[in-house]
Amino acid sequence: HGRLPPPRAERPKVYTGHSRGSPLAQTVKPPCRAERGYPRNGPGDCDDETADETEAYRRMQGARDNLNVAYPTWARGMSVPGHGAYSLWRYKRGPPYVKRLVMFAGTGVDQVGSGTLVRRMLGLKTAFGRSCDLRSCDHAWDDNQYLKTFDGTHFRFFYRNVDSMLVIPPLFGAGPILTQEGVYRLHHYMHDQCNTLVVLGGVANVLFINANVADNDGGFDLVADWKDGPYEAQQSIVDTPFEELAVTLPGPGTTVTGVKISSLPHNAISYFEAGDVSVVFEIPTGRGRLIYLGYDFSEPITPWLHALVAATKWNDFVKH
Repeated sequence: HGRLPPPRAERPKVYTGHSRGSPLAQTVKPPCRAERGYPRNGPGDCDDETADETEAYRRMQGARDNLNVAYPTWARGMSVPGHGAYSLWRYKRGPPYVKRLVMFAGTGVDQVGSGTLVRRMLGLKTAFGRSCDLRSCDHAWDDNQYLKTFDGTHFRFFYRNVDSMLVIPPLFGAGPILTQEGVYRLHHYMHDQCNTLVVLGGVANVLFINANVADNDGGFDLVADWKDGPYEAQQSIVDTPFEELAVTLPGPGTTVTGVKISSLPHNAISYFEAGDVSVVFEIPTGRGRLIYLGYDFSEPITPWLHALVAATKWNDFVKH
């Protein structure tokens, strides 16, 4: 009598992303990137952080860029000046609604040729009741599966997406040159969330990367180059979506444009090579990544079509 009951053992705290008292507060939810084996790069990643934490992290990145502008050039690191879009809108709710997989369909895209082949491989549809004519698909590619410009309203919402993918098909002539606002949004699209930019092959596409993609260490200075195929898989494909591909990729004629390995940034990962040229590589960019596939998709060559499909599985791939 009079004895106190033994103290109850404290239950370990489990981060769930839900507020106290919520019926979901005791649900154990593994972090998506940690589950896939990727390193964590911030206060939280993807679905293992609350919407407030995601917004706070994005605002902090924008504030960092704007703070750097206030210092003289010699005293600051790389900054991408611009203005973020801060509001109550979230990628999981609308309107407007954003797709998880989007293809660029603006300046420089061969819509009737390689653009149509890539669209079909990605499973993207044309607008109801519309079809391409002999010169253009512009009127048929008229919904939120297609991005016409990086400076418009569509990308203002899409760049805040999570676990999404933006595909740049082979470009001819001069591709798009982004404004300062477009560069800012593209940078934060790849850097702040688990998003993937897939750039397909061609000299114009390499120039697109150099002209429009900025990282915290600065821009890129990739050097386009050609080497006869086939191109050999490297050990780095293990534990990636590319590990199920053939061990070589063909290089018919001059349809495959690679990049000199010496011009890749220090953190780049080369997946398929020939000599000193990489034709499939990844550049990690904060929480996201850029993936380059060197084929111009002028013809439906099966191993390269498989590589494109594998690249689209990147956000869902779970390392084993």
